[in-house]
Amino acid sequence: MLEGADSAVPAKSPILLKHLMSHTSGIAYPPDLGDKAEDDVAKAYLKLQQMAAKGTIASLKGLVDGIAKVPLSGHPGSGYYYGFSFDVLARVLEVVTGKSLEKVLQELVFKPLGMKDTKWAVARHEVGRLAACYANRKNWKLLYPSSKATLVRPRPKLHRIDGNRALDSHYVDGQQCRVRSGGGFMGYLHGGLVSTVSDTFRFVYMLTKRGVTLNGERFLKANTTAIMERNRVKEGDPVNFLGNIGVFRTDKANNHYGMGGAACTYWSIDREDDVSIVWFTQHINMPEFDEVKGIDPKKADLWALMHEAARKGVKAASR
Repeated sequence: MLEGADSAVPAKSPILLKHLMSHTSGIAYPPDLGDKAEDDVAKAYLKLQQMAAKGTIASLKGLVDGIAKVPLSGHPGSGYYYGFSFDVLARVLEVVTGKSLEKVLQELVFKPLGMKDTKWAVARHEVGRLAACYANRKNWKLLYPSSKATLVRPRPKLHRIDGNRALDSHYVDGQQCRVRSGGGFMGYLHGGLVSTVSDTFRFVYMLTKRGVTLNGERFLKANTTAIMERNRVKEGDPVNFLGNIGVFRTDKANNHYGMGGAACTYWSIDREDDVSIVWFTQHINMPEFDEVKGIDPKKADLWALMHEAARKGVKAASR
């Protein structure tokens, strides 16, 4: 269902794997928390997301079968639509390999990279390692509209959203979302993988080194990583993101790319300065610099400080 159209029209071309990998398939996401579903497509995506969170949809196959019945938001290859594309791609992996997504990722990605703590749920004996996740008061109320819900606020503006304690989290074994989501977003309380800074570092290091692992082994061809970084969004497309393979850039003026999570977890790689960033903030409503009193953006901007330090280091080394 194209934006502004009254009815669906035939797609001009089929969805290709490269479209799924670069979010240019035309498959979108439901509206964000607190936003209204403006049309039938958004309502359909929202229903699928809610069914997965509730367990009504209990498999990746079931989710993708539902996605296939929803009209596309754009013709495949015509523009960037951040959405369920990775979930469809994950289902393709299951069909091609004959294995569950869980086994595919474990065998082909996590084990070779040494990512021992990246999994779908945390075992109960490890629950003490599970970090809490927070939101502002407005979004906490949207997530917990019942007056019976208990508000846990360890500090001002930190409202815990993943239960009153770690054992309440939907990322604890036995309570996790049953859909092994490729994209990882079944709402702010369900779906996707849990990981650690150490494991994420191993993954980002490999990309930074153009396919070479922390152990010095070749994991991807250098040309593969170059293809991943290439922008695929056409000039004039009304989005701020640049459509790379599996990632997005946040600023067309800078030579960096990366990926962000729903709770403001983020990684990025800058080829110009040859530096990488990994951060985990665990808050779905991180404020902008100008929203916090007493903050000097020049001193709080992580990217700017990192680039300044990197450039100073290069100058010092060249003397």
